[in-house]
Amino acid sequence: MFSQIPFMSTKSINESLFGRIRRELLCLFFLNPGRSFFLLELVDILRTGRGGVQRELSNLVESGIIDREKTGMKVLFSLSADCPVIDEMQKLLGKLVNYKDMISLAVSDCGTSIQTAAIYSSEKREASLSLKLLVSCDDSCEGFLREIERIELIIGRKIELLIVGTSELKEYIRSRPEAQWILDGSWKLLAGTADDLKPEKDTAENGISEPDLFSGTGFNW
Repeated sequence: MFSQIPFMSTKSINESLFGRIRRELLCLFFLNPGRSFFLLELVDILRTGRGGVQRELSNLVESGIIDREKTGMKVLFSLSADCPVIDEMQKLLGKLVNYKDMISLAVSDCGTSIQTAAIYSSEKREASLSLKLLVSCDDSCEGFLREIERIELIIGRKIELLIVGTSELKEYIRSRPEAQWILDGSWKLLAGTADDLKPEKDTAENGISEPDLFSGTGFNW
């Protein structure tokens, strides 16, 4: 009798439902319902070939999901107000989009430029939470900032990004209220070590007291 071997999926649900280009296009339109995009703008955001984007747009226009509007020599694409599944798709895509993996990849692509990175993580319902990302970086982060802006577009949410110099990280965590979630332990590490996020204690907490100026003077206090 054969033992039953549990099936281990090698694909995520969103990969099985949609190819990458279609999935990210749907996210751009459904999670940014008031925004319009030019073709070349979409190609740049999705970082893929023009032909693949055109094919997917053509299918979405034919199905009535996307509106196509010519403006001068260019064409604008936007989510159709008559699309009958807006609410359902927004809920589905909001659950499927894996913003943590996207941000983790962006951090990884920076190599050693980013010393430490932590993202806000909580057991509470993610969709209702602000997205917080703390990064320590001493080099130019222009490429990383552009990538975060690209991710914000795809996921339709703002990422609260805090960038701190490496030598200032521990003091920043200890003293700044916007870093309270680090002290609370509500984070997932994307780069660096957990020790990087342990703030240095101040002198009083370390047991180092102020010197006694009257020591040895014979005064009794």
